[in-house]
Amino acid sequence: MPTIEVNYNDLLSLVGKHIPLDVLQEEGILYAKGEIEEIDGEMLKIDIKDTNRPDLWSAEGIARELQGRYGVKLGAPRYEVKHSDLVVEVDGKLKNIRPVTVCAVVKGLNVTPDALSQMIQLQEKVSVTFGKNRKEVAIGVYDYHKITPPIRFTAVKPDGIRFVPLEFEKEMTPAEILKKHPKGLEYAHLLKGMPRYPIFMDAAGEVLSLPPIINSDYTGKVTSATRDVFIECSGFDFRFLNPALNVIVSALADRGGTVESVKVAFPDKVMHTPDLKPKRARVDSDYANRMTGLKLSPKRLCELLGQARYDAKVKGRAIGLLYPAYRQDVMHQRDVIEDIIISYGYNKVKPVMKKLATTGSVREIEKLSDSVAEVMVGLGFQEILSYVLTNRNNLFNKMNAPPQDVVEIENFVSSNWSVFRNWLLPSLLDFMSRNKHREFPQPIFEIGDAVTLDKSRETRTKDIRNMAAASCGNKVGYEYMASVLDALMSSLGLEYELVKAQHPSFIPGRTAQIRIKGKPAGIMGEIHPIVLNSWGLEKPAAALEIGLDGIL
Repeated sequence: MPTIEVNYNDLLSLVGKHIPLDVLQEEGILYAKGEIEEIDGEMLKIDIKDTNRPDLWSAEGIARELQGRYGVKLGAPRYEVKHSDLVVEVDGKLKNIRPVTVCAVVKGLNVTPDALSQMIQLQEKVSVTFGKNRKEVAIGVYDYHKITPPIRFTAVKPDGIRFVPLEFEKEMTPAEILKKHPKGLEYAHLLKGMPRYPIFMDAAGEVLSLPPIINSDYTGKVTSATRDVFIECSGFDFRFLNPALNVIVSALADRGGTVESVKVAFPDKVMHTPDLKPKRARVDSDYANRMTGLKLSPKRLCELLGQARYDAKVKGRAIGLLYPAYRQDVMHQRDVIEDIIISYGYNKVKPVMKKLATTGSVREIEKLSDSVAEVMVGLGFQEILSYVLTNRNNLFNKMNAPPQDVVEIENFVSSNWSVFRNWLLPSLLDFMSRNKHREFPQPIFEIGDAVTLDKSRETRTKDIRNMAAASCGNKVGYEYMASVLDALMSSLGLEYELVKAQHPSFIPGRTAQIRIKGKPAGIMGEIHPIVLNSWGLEKPAAALEIGLDGIL
């Protein structure tokens, strides 16, 4: 979830209404799906709980929501878009590199320190979170008066051009930037293997940026003296790019900027962006009341939707809607109903007990999990809880293991959280790698779910319950973990045997398969030095992992 920082007084000036800090903290910020985590003078650190609403990731976006909920402004915000003479020509050579861009110009800005910090923060949050760490959306904002139109979006060879990247003093080629600039090192993988690199440049031959890596230091530096800006979003899919551009442009318009469209000329078509015309939707009032458990008239529903920044009009039992272009999360009536109930107030909804007789009991796997946890704590291990979502690098590369088919999220928000783990041990080593500053040894364990592929099931997946334990320290080895296993099995009243085994994550000759009643139940051994180096662990480690479903 994105965490942002806003200035309290700047936020109130955008809202146009005084909201006491305690009221904002306890009530107001909840309207924007946020929670104030920290207050430092005038600065508020806010955790936004919705990754599908990038329009809320700035002071401007939060202010829009508060304006509606506190009656300052109701209905869908309107943004006028004037026509500019600026043209961006998109080169066909970008087809298999980074082929798509949408652009805008915003003039007449008063770039205060707060406005500048929000602009930079929003640009970064949108490109990293919504834009999948710049893969789908990279955003550039430039001082418009330093640009000579028209602008070309083209491709050059890695050493085909030189310019001064942002915050540097000497010219570098794109290839040099990827090897020496901090942002180049961080995002070089996005251009890996490309024969040419994407470049924005103007008619005077001045480079604007090397997307998705870095802006130039000349045109790409926005300061308090900047009044007019050129904005571009580059990537592969308009589904990501148009909402991202609309979010940035709307925020600047809320700061008093005048929005102008840009003619973007592709090899096969011409577009004018941004398009800030409100979008249309509808909601059935009976369906809304059935989903919420409320009994609200269509008129009352329209009032609540107006507070949520919709234009709402009753049409029989249905309600016709217009909502702002910066929102891309409205895909079903339920998305609209969520906004209705937020306006109404979740705390005002009275819970109703279901009139359904049920018999509940604790699942056997939970009883076993509790028993195992009790034994492990008694053996001096500390329990941790980690995420089921992870990434292929953690599961395979860092574990010195060959890639396997795993359950993957199709439209993941972040590549760091793109697949479901199929075993727990990588999560334990990740935990240790983040706690190297703590005292060793570090005996830890986790009881949690992993997900495997199972074509026999309707979902083609299967949840499994595992227990993994690991310890890292100078005196930790195979014998230590074998004694832990023996104590656990004895406490559970289970007979087991250890059979010599091979596993790429463990040291050969120091690895054993755990068998119960002749069937494989898990793996145990000393962690391979290659794996330790991958996780940055400097001390020996040993670990085990057992499938609790099999034991049950």
